[in-house]
Amino acid sequence: MVKDCIKYEKGFCIALAKNETQDKYVGDIYQYTSFVKIINWNKLEDGVLGITVEGMSIAKVLSSKLNKDNLLMGDIEFIETEKEYLIPQKYLILSKFYKQIYPGIKNFVSFKKERYSDASWVSFRLVECLPLDLSTKANLISTNNALERLEIINEIVSKLYKDEIKDL
Repeated sequence: MVKDCIKYEKGFCIALAKNETQDKYVGDIYQYTSFVKIINWNKLEDGVLGITVEGMSIAKVLSSKLNKDNLLMGDIEFIETEKEYLIPQKYLILSKFYKQIYPGIKNFVSFKKERYSDASWVSFRLVECLPLDLSTKANLISTNNALERLEIINEIVSKLYKDEIKDL
């Protein structure tokens, strides 16, 4: 799949698995996924192909099944990208919080353009990096309103990280 994506410049979806066991292939996933394209690749020291992907959009899985190679294939519908708009004053603390934690995760995530004042961008970045259970992450990803997403994240951050945000 990765070879084909590189060769034909195609993308693929990264989905959250509902049930993950080491001796089975993933077949049960949450409905909303991230559609990505490979933007860089290299052969790692252990011979495995390492890839860097860029998220292009959110997609909804309409149907999926394992193919003969045990690769999960399916039909998707692209979700319209949320419009960019300023974070309301109430949620600016979340932007500041993300700026504070980003240095610790920047080796794993990078961006062409940081948009700390965009409500949608900040909310999705926090969904990516906060230690949330998978069903909560899936719920937040499927929320198609940045303010609703920020409200839920604000409640979580206020409870889990109250000491870290009090001085922001």
